[in-house]
Amino acid sequence: MGIVLLGGGLVLFLLPFELAGSEEGQWQSAKIICMLVFGIILLAMFCLNERFWAPKPFLPYRLLLSRTVIGTCLLTATYQVAYYCWGSYFTSYLQVVHQVSISQAGYISSAYDVTAGIWDFAVGILISKTGRFKWLLMGAVPLMILGMGLMIQFRQPGVSLVLVVMCQVFIALAGGTITIVAQVSVLATAAHENVAALLALLGLFGYIGGAIGNSVSGAIWTHTLPQALERLLPADAVAADPTLVSTIYEDLTAQLSYEFGTPERTAIIDAYSIAQKRMLIAGTSFMALGLLWVLVIRNVRVDKIKQTKGTVF
Repeated sequence: MGIVLLGGGLVLFLLPFELAGSEEGQWQSAKIICMLVFGIILLAMFCLNERFWAPKPFLPYRLLLSRTVIGTCLLTATYQVAYYCWGSYFTSYLQVVHQVSISQAGYISSAYDVTAGIWDFAVGILISKTGRFKWLLMGAVPLMILGMGLMIQFRQPGVSLVLVVMCQVFIALAGGTITIVAQVSVLATAAHENVAALLALLGLFGYIGGAIGNSVSGAIWTHTLPQALERLLPADAVAADPTLVSTIYEDLTAQLSYEFGTPERTAIIDAYSIAQKRMLIAGTSFMALGLLWVLVIRNVRVDKIKQTKGTVF
């Protein structure tokens, strides 16, 4: 019963974030509202089932109420919301504004994964040497806010690509730290038999945060770029082709087809800058909540935790 309630609730709750953009009326659509409402109801029923009726709960109820588990899960969700508020349109921004090829845009975007992956080894060593992890979060969350906040200014025409990459490195160091420390944090509160369930719960909050972030970025893109294009594109070009705005908005190839320096390309770059700035403001604002969640998390001494060794049945 718990799996049915949890699976059904997650499907109904997460699907609207993917479907809303293509639905007529978007978030005002009755179909979207119904899925969200029934998804939340099923998830609430799952919690009640775990608390009162399940003979073998998915997670002990005390862990669901643990401030460390709650704070870590909310921090993970907040981080994912903040990142995906702008991350989905990063490669197209690089191609349109900075004239890089699609492969170069991929390399720059992948700088996050490479930097975070290498830095995670250092994070593990620091936790091992100090026996604590909360101090790393207290540095990582402000660094993430700094990196995203700087990009609000640097995502403008004429700004050096080096500054954009620098911000990516800041975000990668912060994001890699948050990802690893979040896993350590939830595992430090539980017994061995709850490890898989807690990691699944943490991943669930991350997926929900990513879906919300994508929805926010899509909404900003949809309500910003077309209006900006309509205002900035040359009036004679729009008059000659009434579908010009929608064609440019919907097709990256059409955006890149205009030579750099032409009025049309300049208008597209300026429109991108407006949309990206709003996305980053939203992401930075969400990430500021992470400071609160860090305060909720307990400062556990992980070097004092007795490790489970051998084969456990």
